[in-house]
Amino acid sequence: MVHLAYVDDSGDSRHGTTLSALIVEDQHWSGLLEAWLQGRRAIHKEFGVPKNRELHSTELYKGRGALCETAAQNARFTQRSRAAAGRIMLAELGRFEHFDIATIATSEVRKPLVYAKFIAWLEDWAAARNTHLMVFYDGQQGLAAPDSEPTPEELTELWTTAVRNAGPYRKVHRELELSSRRIVEDVIMQDSQFSQLIQAADLIAYGAYQKHRQSHPEIWRGPGSPSVDAIRAYMRLRPRWSPDSDHGVHWLG
Repeated sequence: MVHLAYVDDSGDSRHGTTLSALIVEDQHWSGLLEAWLQGRRAIHKEFGVPKNRELHSTELYKGRGALCETAAQNARFTQRSRAAAGRIMLAELGRFEHFDIATIATSEVRKPLVYAKFIAWLEDWAAARNTHLMVFYDGQQGLAAPDSEPTPEELTELWTTAVRNAGPYRKVHRELELSSRRIVEDVIMQDSQFSQLIQAADLIAYGAYQKHRQSHPEIWRGPGSPSVDAIRAYMRLRPRWSPDSDHGVHWLG
């Protein structure tokens, strides 16, 4: 049995980091993607947000970027509409039953160290279920932006940069004990603009962080208030939280 874990981070660079995984068994992967795409079709019909337009939580909930197909649709895509779009996406995802979500939170802010903690946690998760995991993490793939025409030299530079940036995360995988490890292969970097399920992980990660921030202001001591819109969307996924978690979040200190 093999599960796929789509991972993205959120948090506060001063006080800590969260990492969230959208986890699905390989045989249910197509059903999960179809549930997400049903949400994409719904917000396209309702608001004019095309399926190939990247959904990024900070853009969506903070009112940034022109996400719709026309200027008129963008003018009508108010903060209230953006909040509704987030709820639609995670509600449609949540209609599919065969997946899990898991988030770890820590006061550590160095991403490679946070990632190492998360991989250790995922190893325990996989061992408890007698399965293995492949990890897809939000990051550069060495691919050019859509509709661009880079030169061969630019493509080489993109690839070189992507390989270099993934180095600390590959190192975490390669330091696992080969004979017993549950995380298979190196980390697979997936640029969110090319991956629908990394975009789903992004919305989940942001919502989980905002919910934990709301519940634990003593940890996340920052200005401003948690995003109620992101939290309301995230709450659509309550059935997928593990019962021993704090609203889907595991605090690792």
